[in-house]
Amino acid sequence: MPSRPGEPSGRLPSPPERTRRPGSRLLLAVALAGVVAGALVGGAHVADILCDAAGVTSNPVRLGLKVACITAALPALFYLVERLFLSRAARKKQGPS
Repeated sequence: MPSRPGEPSGRLPSPPERTRRPGSRLLLAVALAGVVAGALVGGAHVADILCDAAGVTSNPVRLGLKVACITAALPALFYLVERLFLSRAARKKQGPS
């Protein structure tokens, strides 16, 4: 049933100056998927390099270090992508002066 004038419609009006960039959600999804893949691959490689440099041959220790490196890389990369997208969203079009 349509709402009467003066009655709240249940939806909040969006601000007119705020626009969504086309493809921004898709780009964010691709970037976050890349973060997960990068953290898995990069964290594992860093752990292997550290274990080889330290001369660690124990498989449980190597696996534990891989888990620790991946666990450290994931939030760090999520933070970087978040900062990138927030700075991208904050940019405003510069009109003629």
